Amino acid sequence: MLTTPHSQLISFTGSTKVGKHIGEVAGSMLKRVALELGGNNPFVVLEDANIERAVDAAVFGKFIHQGQICMIINRIIVHQACYKAFIEKFVEKVKQLPYGDPTNSDTIIGPLINEKQVDKIMVIIENAKKSNAKVALEGKREGNILTPTIFIDVDNQSELAQTELFSPIATIIKADSNEHAIQLANDTPFGLSSAIFTEDLSYGEQLALQINSGMTHINDQTVNDNPMVPFGGSKASGIGRLVILG
Repeated sequence: MLTTPHSQLISFTGSTKVGKHIGEVAGSMLKRVALELGGNNPFVVLEDANIERAVDAAVFGKFIHQGQICMIINRIIVHQACYKAFIEKFVEKVKQLPYGDPTNSDTIIGPLINEKQVDKIMVIIENAKKSNAKVALEGKREGNILTPTIFIDVDNQSELAQTELFSPIATIIKADSNEHAIQLANDTPFGLSSAIFTEDLSYGEQLALQINSGMTHINDQTVNDNPMVPFGGSKASGIGRLVILG
């Protein structure tokens, strides 16, 4: 389908590596592309944020479908003024998430897609520990189920922070200021979805425009695809916009 003369637009959702290949081939044939690729989505908690609401949103946006969503929260960036309080409340809430059989309506954390993916994530976790990443909550493996692991004081340049995790691993990064938080949010090749928590909506809108991302949600989590708003990413997260009708 990629090289047939009968198609004039190629739509693809998947990895950035494959998306680049499709873009090269389609470009050589002057075909248009709509590429929805990888993400490293930041969830920014500013100094004046409502911590309770931010924690609730972060738990949902990080662990829904075990983190296996392109728009999932990948990095939680928290202002130093509320860093400790956020971690305490976040860890306590995550500890209580029920896990197990996904056919049980009470289950929040179910299995990852397959054993290969679990093995891959376990390697990432072990590599992070070897790099002296600090664990605030230790997860455990039961078959293809991996309960949440929370790393804190994460270096934004580390493999842990710069990898699209696609799993129930939470990484929390401390920001020195609101401005520093935005710098950290942008310090990634990706730009699919993002979120900012603040009680000052006008200021939040100003900062939202400074994040190089396909979309930025204010006082909400990153897994939020409004059907009335064209969906797509920037930078290595893709090209083009998708509009869902009806």
